[in-house]
Amino acid sequence: MQQLLSILVFTLLIIIVSILSLGRSSFSLGPVWSSVKKAKRAPLSLTEFLSLRPSQRNRGVYYLFSEEQVRSFAHRFIGRLDGAVLHWDDVPILDALIEHKFPVNRLPSKMKPEDLFQAGLYSLALAESGVSCRLARLVTVYCLQDTAKQCLQDKLGRNCWNCGDARVFKRKFNPDEIRMHLKRLDEVWYNKRLPRASPSETKCTVCPFSTSGECNYSAV
Repeated sequence: MQQLLSILVFTLLIIIVSILSLGRSSFSLGPVWSSVKKAKRAPLSLTEFLSLRPSQRNRGVYYLFSEEQVRSFAHRFIGRLDGAVLHWDDVPILDALIEHKFPVNRLPSKMKPEDLFQAGLYSLALAESGVSCRLARLVTVYCLQDTAKQCLQDKLGRNCWNCGDARVFKRKFNPDEIRMHLKRLDEVWYNKRLPRASPSETKCTVCPFSTSGECNYSAV
């Protein structure tokens, strides 16, 4: 009985350690990690990639694009994505939309809604450009500012996906969810609806008006 109990405790310990390790490692990304790992830095711009003729398309080759501007005419916004992994099939396909965030004090335990929304906006713009985003994953990499700064200063050349100091989260791209949030914001930006206050710890800690103790600026 004592031996069985010891085995159970040991097994539970292994499971806990594995879960914690996966939560901090890139391998929790599953198939997305495979695409990112195989991706090579794109030798051309995103615009050029999307306009390739059929004879120029290298199917099955994954490309990593960085710091590319995307635009949505339908929803009237422009942004610059941190990274995106795409490949060609019959149409250009988005595998992963990657955003890097550098909090000051602590790493989040899950992807922040505003970061999910930002990555979703960029994916929505790519979909509008003819990119298939049906299987796309929105990925956010969090690394503390001091850690990232030290990494750059020491020229360690570490990959954020493999770095134990970063936290990586992914979500499947849901265009309807992003459009729903955009519709609510458009009511404020374009239709003159007054924003409704929605105070919360995560919003108020970064809000310049939070010292008053009242929230009148959070649009929901």
